[in-house]
Amino acid sequence: MKEKKILLQNSTTLFVTLFFVYVVLFEFILPINKVLPKPSSLYESFIHIWSDYNLLFAFTTTTSVIYVAIALSVLSLYAGAKYYIKLFVEMRYSILPFQIFKFVPIFFIAVLFNLWFPNNLLAELLFGLLVVTFLAMNRLFDESKKMKEEYLLIARNLNLSQSDIYKKIYWKSALPTLAKYYEKVHLSLWTLILIYEFIDNTHGFGFIFRTALDYKDFTALYTLAIILSLLIWLGNSVIRFVNNRIIYWSAE
Repeated sequence: MKEKKILLQNSTTLFVTLFFVYVVLFEFILPINKVLPKPSSLYESFIHIWSDYNLLFAFTTTTSVIYVAIALSVLSLYAGAKYYIKLFVEMRYSILPFQIFKFVPIFFIAVLFNLWFPNNLLAELLFGLLVVTFLAMNRLFDESKKMKEEYLLIARNLNLSQSDIYKKIYWKSALPTLAKYYEKVHLSLWTLILIYEFIDNTHGFGFIFRTALDYKDFTALYTLAIILSLLIWLGNSVIRFVNNRIIYWSAE
């Protein structure tokens, strides 16, 4: 606990120092440049993005797609956990060859979806859901191979049915790692949805990025990056908070 407090203090000090240096250098010393914008211009850029690029609509569509996809993935995983684990355990060697799909570039899938379903928000949601579910299923498959034999021996001695072993032993053991993994999935999904919207070029934050890039709106790009960083940090904090509240045990 003490180490975490010290780390937080050091991180805060570093951030404040860097921010101070940034303000002094780029607001008062250095001329206008294409490395970093003046701090005062970021606020003006925010107003510009809000009014001209319809920032509120972009926020609504992108965040809805991302968090609805994560929520649906979690619900489907929880509802069918024992069936998925049964499939992974009993057909492990049959499933292994399909792991080759891990090496298919997701960028290619995003391009295909845009080709098949142009300007379609539901297709974007489906794309996000498929990505999250595939990543989570792959991690669950990996965790199902790591089950400790002593856990299974105790479960059999307690005369648990095979169905209960899948739900109460395999699933409970995999859950802490899987929940932690969703923090990484969250970050990956933000990146992939932004790429999807950048290709689609009709809505969302990806559309604003592409528009700003087309118009060479240098300051807008930085303003968007700051907004997205805050949104991703907030989303990750909420996921971590929920994980700590609901999953209070460890598989180790």
